[in-house]
Amino acid sequence: MKEFVFLLESNAVNSFGITTFVECKNFTRTLAPMLLSLAMKFILSILLLAPCLLSAQSAAPVIVIEQTRKVDVAISPISGAEGPALTKVLQNDLDRSGACRVVEPASAAFTLSATVTPTGVAGRAIPKAGGAPLVDSSFSGDARRATHQFADAFVEALTGTPGFASSRITFASASGGKKSKVKEIYISDIDGANARQLTQDSALGYCPKFSPDGNKIAYSSDKSGYRDTYVIDLPTKKRSIVAQFPGQNTGATFSPDGQTLALSLSKFGNPEICTIPSSGGQPSRLTNTRGTDCSPSWSPDGTKIVYVSDERGSPGLYTLPATGGTPEKLNTESSYTTEPDWSPDGKKIAYSITSGGGQIGVYDIETKKARIVSRGSGLESPSWTRNSRHLVCSQNGTLVLLDSLTGEAIKVPNNLSNNTEPNTTR
Repeated sequence: MKEFVFLLESNAVNSFGITTFVECKNFTRTLAPMLLSLAMKFILSILLLAPCLLSAQSAAPVIVIEQTRKVDVAISPISGAEGPALTKVLQNDLDRSGACRVVEPASAAFTLSATVTPTGVAGRAIPKAGGAPLVDSSFSGDARRATHQFADAFVEALTGTPGFASSRITFASASGGKKSKVKEIYISDIDGANARQLTQDSALGYCPKFSPDGNKIAYSSDKSGYRDTYVIDLPTKKRSIVAQFPGQNTGATFSPDGQTLALSLSKFGNPEICTIPSSGGQPSRLTNTRGTDCSPSWSPDGTKIVYVSDERGSPGLYTLPATGGTPEKLNTESSYTTEPDWSPDGKKIAYSITSGGGQIGVYDIETKKARIVSRGSGLESPSWTRNSRHLVCSQNGTLVLLDSLTGEAIKVPNNLSNNTEPNTTR
């Protein structure tokens, strides 16, 4: 409502400009009635708008930020032994958000401060214009993770969309030569810190995917000599095999409620999209084609699945109901598209474009239009973050954070090489 009122005031000033009234005061008497009429109309319009103005003043202010516009913020240095490192963490989180630019206090619209507490971090975000803090909360956990949570809280209060600084990434990392190559599954913070190896399979691991609560990871491995699907329970560190059917068992991804896995099974002949209980069980077959169907991804409401099929030639994207039905081909205007990922807001599907050296595309569900959102080459395996704007991808073996609005890609350092197939918590 504030923005609407501001536009009315601006239009009123433009239509009945103060300069015009000042210059008109010496006009001849023949124009006086016209000026009086204009003045009366202006006063009448203000009277008619008075209830709206009063309502707008009494309503809670809403901060609206353009998606590509950055707000200037300052960070007060955090005290204590961990202070300098945590200050840098907070600064990097805000820089990566795409919503903020860290500046000197004199130029900032908001100043952020934090204090390390026995249980985490207490954070505040004070507007330069005065008034109540935008954020004034305590965040639990180790100080570094609590600082990420503070950054997320500020970004969400500022933009209305979730921050992703406290998210984590799981990915595969390869090592060894051609004959001794192995790919193990890893996990890290989304900024690359705290990377640790989850598997010791000495085999090829593929396509790790988080459960909705972030407590489990489904992945495929050749550990047994066949490509089977496993689930790792992160709190207990226990692993179970959930799909060990004849042939390929790959690409498993959790449904939004965490109860079901969609995956590609070749037990029927050609690889087909199927669903099974997330704890294992008999599959329900969703597709029945002459080609290879793989790489499923759920819509956030759980009603649809997007997947890859080469039934009509080169690989392309298709959607179908999560209970089965007639597939619909998506026209991405690219000849070789793979690895789809449905955005958390349900509005977009990101995917890899193999042709052209490796790019990332985004398909808009409502407009049915596609666009390339990356620059450079060698990009693949996009995974949306919580804000449905940024994607974590692999670029020539390095993980990067890609802004789908600006095309900017920031490296995610983790001291590992040959990183592929990232997936983020949401």
